[in-house]
Amino acid sequence: MAHSTLHFSVGMAVGSLFTVPPLLTAWLRKAPLASQFSRWFIASYAVGVYATIPGILRRLGAPDSLCDGWWMNVFLFYPWINEVKPGAETMGPLVLGACLGGQYLLLLCALTWRLSQNRREGLD
Repeated sequence: MAHSTLHFSVGMAVGSLFTVPPLLTAWLRKAPLASQFSRWFIASYAVGVYATIPGILRRLGAPDSLCDGWWMNVFLFYPWINEVKPGAETMGPLVLGACLGGQYLLLLCALTWRLSQNRREGLD
């Protein structure tokens, strides 16, 4: 069984894949970014939790035959990832750290950019 952080980080990446483009579009249009960032964070974490549902079911006592069945691939290829990358005790936390670090870095860049825009416009 792959580490649950690997499944969570795969879910975060998929959630980000759909919500980062509107964020970057709003950034380029110089539109307010708070709602776009909140959508990005909520979607990435929600899809991350969605990707770990078979692991949660297993912890709640569901049999392995249910949690490892092909039908659980609907949860972002949960059984397939377990077969391809069993264990993943090292890779899971590293990928999750990269996802969280990327979100934090982009948020800091947006804040810095917005502050510099306000200084240029004299709104400081």
